[in-house]
Amino acid sequence: MTVFNNHGFTLIEMLIAFSIYCMLASFLPYIFSIILNMNHVTNRTQQLEFELFISQLNTELQGCDYVEVKNGKLYLQSVGELVTYEKYGPYIRRLVRFQGHEIVLQNIKSVEFRQNQTSISISVIGNNNVLYEDQLFPFLQVVGGP
Repeated sequence: MTVFNNHGFTLIEMLIAFSIYCMLASFLPYIFSIILNMNHVTNRTQQLEFELFISQLNTELQGCDYVEVKNGKLYLQSVGELVTYEKYGPYIRRLVRFQGHEIVLQNIKSVEFRQNQTSISISVIGNNNVLYEDQLFPFLQVVGGP
């Protein structure tokens, strides 16, 4: 029994190997485009998450009786319930009566709530170092503004 074949590498074997190589090489441009576009998808996803957060916060803000920004936290009072929005690690979380742990925005580096007499401004820096900002106008007078 011979282990090695002394006949060499045939033309058929070479054509089969070359066709497999060509098929694999044809997928490389698609793979590179997916890798290069992954950053764009991440940025767009974070933008959509921020817009959803603002929409939910605006809905809650319109139904509240009291709004205040204090010590980097946003406090909303409505129907006897105090709701707090604060940074918690890489998240913004929502607490009701200082209980619970509802994540409303993730993958952030920093958040800043600012208030004046007519509006609440929110600035968020994401993990991708992009600044997201918005300004909300509640129906009521904002308490404790400059």
